[in-house]
Amino acid sequence: MFHYRCLSTLARSIEKNSQGVVLSEVVKKLSKFSSHDELTEYSQRPIDYCYANRIIDACSPHHSTPICLIKTASDLHEQLLVRVAHCICHFQSLPFLPAANPILLSVQERYWKLFEKLAHFPKIKTETDEENFFHLITLFMTQSNDVIGQLSNGCREASKYFKSYEIMKTFLDNVLQIRLSMRLLAEHYRQLHKQQKKSTPNDQWYGAICMDFSPKKVVQQCIDDVSSVCFETYGVVPPVQIENHIHHAVPYFPDVVEYIVRELLKNSMRALVEYHTVLYDNLKNVKKCFEDHQQDPLCKVLISADPSDEHFTISIQDRGGGINESMENIFRYLFTGDTVKEEKEINSPYFVYSFQDPSVHCSKQMYGYGFGLPICLLYAQFFCGSLTFHQISRIGTDVYLRLSFIHTDSERVKI
Repeated sequence: MFHYRCLSTLARSIEKNSQGVVLSEVVKKLSKFSSHDELTEYSQRPIDYCYANRIIDACSPHHSTPICLIKTASDLHEQLLVRVAHCICHFQSLPFLPAANPILLSVQERYWKLFEKLAHFPKIKTETDEENFFHLITLFMTQSNDVIGQLSNGCREASKYFKSYEIMKTFLDNVLQIRLSMRLLAEHYRQLHKQQKKSTPNDQWYGAICMDFSPKKVVQQCIDDVSSVCFETYGVVPPVQIENHIHHAVPYFPDVVEYIVRELLKNSMRALVEYHTVLYDNLKNVKKCFEDHQQDPLCKVLISADPSDEHFTISIQDRGGGINESMENIFRYLFTGDTVKEEKEINSPYFVYSFQDPSVHCSKQMYGYGFGLPICLLYAQFFCGSLTFHQISRIGTDVYLRLSFIHTDSERVKI
């Protein structure tokens, strides 16, 4: 962070040149972010990880100590201070030109404002304090919904100023991992707060963890959602078949699994429609092909678990022609394939709708700006799993998502 500490001097020298006013403002913002003693203190503290199985145990009605919202809020307050400080430090580690990108600068400033609110928030001692903290966290969750889209747009604009792709990848991996952990902990607290305010207990939910989680139900919901978007985008929908081998509940964070599966299904359905449009020349023939394969779908989802290995697997197998790219490119941030080809296809009479919302977190689009698969991989690894592709050219692709159980004593998953 040393070069940021020199920025105030640079700002004063730039102000002497009237043409440097805009740059001077950028430098002042960056120097302000780096000159906060409290931020420096918290950024040097190690992150105190929370283990998923301990979270489940603490929420159990059989636990020796009932959940205390005041203590939970106080603990989260300290957790967020450290994690937000670490997140800001990753922004400060960027080279000057990418850090000065207006979009990335606005995201950094957003985290800075959150840190200031948390740092100035009074110690949580009463129910009123806890209620006020709940509203602050709810506001934070709402205001950070578009961060992924902002990071995507900012890094795309600043990509030529990164000396290497690895610098950008390291920055994004670090920020997105911290963002995921903060949102998981914050949402868990919010749900605990809501559940305790209700008079009737709900044994199916421990905070944000669904104790009655069914991978099959989530997969089916994702199929329904993506099928709807696929129809609005292309006018046809390939049939998808589920083969389920998990017949018991698996405690989990449903939103994480839903996000990954939705992204993977969008890729498979898009590949199926576009590949078969090339084969059959028009969508009318593609629609008939899909109808003919109702009993033998061109896309299958297999769900299984290995209790001995403490993982469950969701495999998506499609006959969409395979992927004409290396695995390295597929998981590369900002990689979107042949964009010229995509624009021609979307402008063709076959593809009558387009959902080009730049906010990558939004699901109402069949493709985005190259963040979907990298984030899916990052999330899978966060939960001590993996995401792998196997393909046969001109035939199709098999995708294997493995996620670790979070309720066992192995304590693999730390948040």
